[in-house]
Amino acid sequence: MRTPQDEGAPVDLLVEAFRQGKPDAFEAIVRTHQNRVYAFCVRMLSDREEALDISQDVFISAYKKLDTFRGDSSLSTWLLRIATNRCLNSIRRKKSIAAKETPWPTMGDYENETEFLPVAPEEHRPDRITENMEMGSILSEALGRLNPSSRWMVLLSDVEGFSHDEIAELAEVPIGTVKSRLHRARMTLRKTLYPVI
Repeated sequence: MRTPQDEGAPVDLLVEAFRQGKPDAFEAIVRTHQNRVYAFCVRMLSDREEALDISQDVFISAYKKLDTFRGDSSLSTWLLRIATNRCLNSIRRKKSIAAKETPWPTMGDYENETEFLPVAPEEHRPDRITENMEMGSILSEALGRLNPSSRWMVLLSDVEGFSHDEIAELAEVPIGTVKSRLHRARMTLRKTLYPVI
């Protein structure tokens, strides 16, 4: 059986170090990927404490299952797949308990964060920072209005850069379904954002 390494796919050095029993390898994996996993969970769940819990759960699961990681995709993609499943399970659990979707965070939850800030030097002006924080709040609220089954696809596609093929594989649906869900979700976002953009 051919492995990704046989086909020229890059080997994740931290995974290989972990498999060789190097003591600090998994800690390095966590340090490398924790911010991305946590940011994704915050966007999905709209709850920073729950996102922290889910992120920790992702890495516990990864630690237990790292020997099953084949390298067909990057380690960060594999971790985000675990995070997606954990977040969707949490949303489903909350919906069944509360029979309603969780509220999306307000800008007050992120007063010290600049989630959607561009990095150009001009953007460091106080008026630009305020403007971009307001836009971040509007975008967060718009994302929060999406159905969770569409929200995670938008986040993976438009924020994390997953291909349609990768999302289809993760969702276990045809690629056409992914494209149509993304199209509908983007149309919903456009309608929501039209009055303010």
